[in-house]
Amino acid sequence: MKRSVLLVVLPHMVGTPQTDASKKKTRSYLAFPYGVLTLASYVNRYATNLEKSEILDLNLPKEQSPEEIFTAKIQEMQPDIVGFSLSYDVSYPWLHKLLAIAKDHEKRMYTVAGGPATTTAYTEILGETELDACCYSEGEMALKNLIDCEDLAVGIQQDPWVTREKLAARKTTKPLYDDLDKIVDVNYELVDVPAYSMKEAFSPFTKFNAHSKQFFIVTSRGCPFKCVFCAEPSFHGANMRYVTVDVAVDHLKRLQERYGMNVLTIYDDQILMNKPRAKEFFAKLAPMKIRVEMPNGVTLSYIDEEMAHLMKNAGVDTIFLAIEHGSKRVLKEIIRKPISFSRIKPVIQTLQAEGIYCQGFFVIGLPGETRSEREETRDIIIDWGLDWASFNYATPLRGSELFRMCKEKGWIDKKYLPIGAIDMTRYVIQAPGMDQEEIESYVFNTNLDVNFVHNRNMRVGNLDLAAWTFQEVTERFPGQAFGHYFMGQCLDRMGKDSSTHFEAYKKLIESSDVWRQAAQRFELKLNEQALSSVA
Repeated sequence: MKRSVLLVVLPHMVGTPQTDASKKKTRSYLAFPYGVLTLASYVNRYATNLEKSEILDLNLPKEQSPEEIFTAKIQEMQPDIVGFSLSYDVSYPWLHKLLAIAKDHEKRMYTVAGGPATTTAYTEILGETELDACCYSEGEMALKNLIDCEDLAVGIQQDPWVTREKLAARKTTKPLYDDLDKIVDVNYELVDVPAYSMKEAFSPFTKFNAHSKQFFIVTSRGCPFKCVFCAEPSFHGANMRYVTVDVAVDHLKRLQERYGMNVLTIYDDQILMNKPRAKEFFAKLAPMKIRVEMPNGVTLSYIDEEMAHLMKNAGVDTIFLAIEHGSKRVLKEIIRKPISFSRIKPVIQTLQAEGIYCQGFFVIGLPGETRSEREETRDIIIDWGLDWASFNYATPLRGSELFRMCKEKGWIDKKYLPIGAIDMTRYVIQAPGMDQEEIESYVFNTNLDVNFVHNRNMRVGNLDLAAWTFQEVTERFPGQAFGHYFMGQCLDRMGKDSSTHFEAYKKLIESSDVWRQAAQRFELKLNEQALSSVA
């Protein structure tokens, strides 16, 4: 008997984009459901017992509610299997709601769930819902085998499916799939491509518009590092597996021919680790003349002059370096990330010599980190000459060592332990010596300090690049007072009209205690020319 499968992308959008630029941001744009697309593309090609599959993305704007849309779809399709994609913890309440609808409609319909949030919380999910099974880790082979099995009741007992019975027996394992060449060729015809509104990662060279055609790719899986705050090893294991370079490039050429792709977002966790492969990949991207970004961050240990040159030629104008901290001790003893500290500055200089804008990722507030090590991080960011630095609170994410540690030691309020309860816009760890107000104040002020007050391109006289950066800030976050102030300063030094930005700055500091106090703290003053322009 042929089987039909409905793959449901649970709502994860945060609603109205956050407008308070003094607060930590949350995601608000609509991206392709890449993980579900890989599943659907794979089973459509290789499952022998598949009648049909459909993707229902409940994040797409519709007049009806997600419940109404889902109800109508299962009544119309009558699927044998409903698979819920739980990529984000915030989607968990929707799993409860839609699962109840599915079970009320047809008790014999098999309901399963997968995705990163499922992998890290399958025990709780099975204990709190009527779901038939959770997929632990990668799902392509799991879903194909479930579709092709003779008896679904038997199929969901096979790894990597986890059921209540298997939990009781404690026999869960995590098989991983090695032939990524069969997964990478995602079929975007399975979704309504024009309905998605991607947004490129922050960069002074980003000008996303109606002519931008952005697509995703993942060309490898796995990560051998065991960073304390990261859950990635829970999803894809420690061993690296790769798509053949020519197979990946052929897929991208088809995207360019079919859709006019001119922006490529690479979501590999360790795209550079196999250096010869990475160099071959970037060399073969160069003739495509596209813009390439890697917003997950790359490990700078693998970057040499040749790599930097090949990346630039391939279309990389901005790079995100996963440095994580400015203290050598914190990196080695707390985060446990194997970075050669002495190479950080030379690598940044090598990339900038190629014309690549360098951003660094930093995690602040790890238990055991000291106040002096945070100040050390601020000082060394300026010394390294990064073009931009992004700061995140150390957050105990499910599946990470940090989550296990905080839970066991009581360093996190119990209200944050349920699925989806963690607040990533606040610092929530309550470890000894870690003060929430101090950590949040440090992140806010250090961002203003290193990115605006001591902006590297303002300091060295790269005024065009500094202006492009501040313009990008003010376009994305019109309420960012320092963005307007320093954009005005740039324009003044370039002999251009700065009145619009100084006027915006003046209004913001007059209407916001937060911005007014920050301006006083850093002694921002409008010069005579600026004062006359906003008088």
